[in-house]
Amino acid sequence: MTPSLALAGAYSSVRPRCARSVPKLAGEVESNRWGARRAATSLSPKFHHHHQHSRRSLSIQAASLDASTAALSAELVALVTLDRPSPLENVRVSDIISALEAAEVPSDEAAFEGAWEVVWSEGTMAWRALVATAVQAVAGRSRAGQCFALAASPPEALNFAELFAGAATITAWGAFRPRVSCADGDDPERLAPGASFPLAFSVQIAGGDIRLPGGRRLKLPISGPGEFEVLYGDAAVRVFRSSGGVAVQIPSDWQRPLEAENIYRP
Repeated sequence: MTPSLALAGAYSSVRPRCARSVPKLAGEVESNRWGARRAATSLSPKFHHHHQHSRRSLSIQAASLDASTAALSAELVALVTLDRPSPLENVRVSDIISALEAAEVPSDEAAFEGAWEVVWSEGTMAWRALVATAVQAVAGRSRAGQCFALAASPPEALNFAELFAGAATITAWGAFRPRVSCADGDDPERLAPGASFPLAFSVQIAGGDIRLPGGRRLKLPISGPGEFEVLYGDAAVRVFRSSGGVAVQIPSDWQRPLEAENIYRP
């Protein structure tokens, strides 16, 4: 793995997923192959009754799905924030992640706001490749995560890894965009309306640095492309997949450096 991809949830090749399409109900207005709009005609009362019943059924299913994913999300947060999860609890975390990914719920912009940090991971989280094994042994309290700016143009990504209780901080920054399968056809820098998790993104790392005690900052010669997926996300938890494995993240109180506006743009 190149250094450019070596921070928490490092970006790598993942299989793009398409946004889930919403099935049309019989009789709804739709477009033909030339874009002309048409509507069902000669609708009997029986059809109208069936149509209304179908809508009610879909509403009930949607409400049930919302309740189910909300419960799974809450359970996931409770498990990943335990001090020492047991092997069985770790298995349950993996099962919940699979269930949330399979649910394909609509994307939630709250999952891309502010800083998030890793609280549980499976696989080799690649940010540790930046730190020698001997240093890791004495690094003390450390944390790592991302800070996305989805509204920026292009959207911005900032990865961080704090070591020695924040005395040293490694960062890498760049721009990220949704893959074609999830992007808005009119604005490829944005997610398509109605896009559902999992969401695939490409990223271009532009640079990085390490901050040391005394205000010293050393630039790191890291840059390059990568990819990642957000398997599920809401305001409380986010599941991130890359070559480093799968990471569960929660909102963080990590603060971007004051000069971030000057240095964290590609």
